[in-house]
Amino acid sequence: MPPAGAAPASGDKTTLWGVLGIVIGLLCCWPLGIVFGILSMNEAKKVGKPNTLAYLAFAAAAVNLIFGAIYWTAIRK
Repeated sequence: MPPAGAAPASGDKTTLWGVLGIVIGLLCCWPLGIVFGILSMNEAKKVGKPNTLAYLAFAAAAVNLIFGAIYWTAIRK
């Protein structure tokens, strides 16, 4: 029997895709951040959850893209 404070296990991966999109999109690879954001959004729609993490993954990927473009145009002349 699970502890009284434990939530029941859920089969959706909304949080997983969203967090992966935020971390990977911000730290290393913005295209993968967008892909994980799309996966999070699709999963959230399927299970009826809010898609806030998907939007955050898109924003993290956009920040990485913008700073990468600035780096390659201004610093790496």
